[in-house]
Amino acid sequence: MSIKDMFVSDKDTETHRVCGTCNELKPVEDFYKDGKDNHGNIKYRRDCKECYKVTRIRESEMKGRKKK
Repeated sequence: MSIKDMFVSDKDTETHRVCGTCNELKPVEDFYKDGKDNHGNIKYRRDCKECYKVTRIRESEMKGRKKK
């Protein structure tokens, strides 16, 4: 049983998601939209906006260090 199965009901899956990085349950507004699936449903990025931003900053810092 996953963390999501323990804490998220079917009703919550429409309005909330579990962030793939911090594993916190957050509203879908905290995620970037990532297109639509074959059924026309909106898909969201795996990470919340905050985790995604932190990840991007770390990646850019690593690129800057490699160039030196």
